[in-house]
Amino acid sequence: MITIIGYGEKLRELRLEKNLTMDDAAKIVSVARSTYAGYESEFRQPSLEKMTLFAHYYNVSVDYILCLTDQRERKDRNEGFNTKNLLTGELHWDGVPLNEEELKHITEFLKAIEERSKKNQTGKKFG
Repeated sequence: MITIIGYGEKLRELRLEKNLTMDDAAKIVSVARSTYAGYESEFRQPSLEKMTLFAHYYNVSVDYILCLTDQRERKDRNEGFNTKNLLTGELHWDGVPLNEEELKHITEFLKAIEERSKKNQTGKKFG
């Protein structure tokens, strides 16, 4: 017989690994303890935003929490597209390599996005 663990059990396992109470876990995503308890019992379904906050806090993927994968590690969102690619000129668009000037503009654009993102995250709760 195959036992399938649902997202509620995953949330419980992750919470206990960090030695957190239900109150602590509820505070991570700014919900009442009773709401969080509903997540663990699967009486309630957390929103995608709440799942993402849990995944970030526990450093796992949402897919892991939802039991879609056994791999706990989150893949870097920038995997395959990072500063190293920009600096070494390995980046291309649809098979056409980008020149230094194009890479400079892309870098400036990404830095602006990063700054805006940092400003927008002020006040968000991760634990």
